[in-house]
Amino acid sequence: MPLPVLDPRLRWAEVVEPIVNVTRPRRSLEHGLSADLLSRWSRARSRRALCRDRSFREHQDVVDRTLSGFAWDLRATAPNPSADRVEAVLWNIERGKRFDALRRVLGSRAPLGEADLYLLCEADWGMGRSGNRHVPRLLAEALGLGYVFAPSHLVLSPGDSAEQGHGQANAESLHGVTLLTRYPVRRVCGVPLPEYVDKFHVTERRLGWKRALLCEVELPEGPTTVAVVHLDPFAPPRHRARQMRIVVRAIERFGNERVLLGGDLNTNTYDLGSAPGLAINVVRKLAFLGFDRTIEAYMIPERTFERRTFRALHDAGLETEGYTNPDKGTVYYDLHDPELVDKSLEYLPRPVFEWLHRRLEPWNGRVPLRIDWFAGRGLSPAAADVIDRPTADGQHVADHNPLWLRLENPAAR
Repeated sequence: MPLPVLDPRLRWAEVVEPIVNVTRPRRSLEHGLSADLLSRWSRARSRRALCRDRSFREHQDVVDRTLSGFAWDLRATAPNPSADRVEAVLWNIERGKRFDALRRVLGSRAPLGEADLYLLCEADWGMGRSGNRHVPRLLAEALGLGYVFAPSHLVLSPGDSAEQGHGQANAESLHGVTLLTRYPVRRVCGVPLPEYVDKFHVTERRLGWKRALLCEVELPEGPTTVAVVHLDPFAPPRHRARQMRIVVRAIERFGNERVLLGGDLNTNTYDLGSAPGLAINVVRKLAFLGFDRTIEAYMIPERTFERRTFRALHDAGLETEGYTNPDKGTVYYDLHDPELVDKSLEYLPRPVFEWLHRRLEPWNGRVPLRIDWFAGRGLSPAAADVIDRPTADGQHVADHNPLWLRLENPAAR
């Protein structure tokens, strides 16, 4: 049964979605909602006003079905039980809005272009900011892989504060997570994650909630749950920990001993949900740790402010050691990035930002954080790395670094 996206209770609840068997190689998710209709809904002053809108009430079942659904095309997949290794890439691709650069990097660079699995966060389908492309499908076609896409949000705006001027109306207006795969998928399940900031009342106005994607993939070792997860940056660490506990409970219900989890866990050590909350975080850290140790904590969130999220993984037998390179950051707080400067000034008064700019001079204004992670259970990680800021024709592909992982198949030795 589809989930009612405007029920405010679901923003805080643990919702259990049914497991879907993959019985045919293709599944579509076109909703048929017109651009005029989506534009009308975007002008609603509140959720309550949207609920009263007759056109929304007439189409709410379509919205609910879409945001509880999946799209996939798995015709390119095939089993290969004799393979001696599986390579995986995890990447927050920043919508896929630099699509041509992304495709060139994935199509030409080792090891990124030779993986068997791509766990991708922030994938657009029909968003003007990414050229109204079906990003998962086009990437899968370029790489000769199958894909499964799980929408998280129906977006009712051009994008976030740095994405307002592209001038293209949204088509499908969907945004979510995706798995590209060389191997067959037998079952899928979505895992809605509680929203702690109402995304209907932010710059990137949207309906829905973040949604993890679970897929049972026929890897050479046997059936393996592959989980693509994107936790909420606009929440305090304790709420990210609760989201992770919901994910691991869903993994246990899904039922496989072998698990590969990858995602943007947003273990940034802060509550970015509000300027006052962020200010309190900063003051407390500076008072108790000082500036340098606060910076150091960004690379070891599992030992400091995000311990509860990693405890949820550990309690489910999921380990990060061996799956993720501990010495490299996966994203940068980079004061040379104009978009990041603009976003920072939304939270920080200019005098505070200028003070921060001076304090970060020893780091050349570029501080690494570890917020993207692989974790696993019942698998054999052999090598892991973080690829620093891939570029194509001098253009950065995304604001996150991709993670690469090689798993061995002991049975093929």
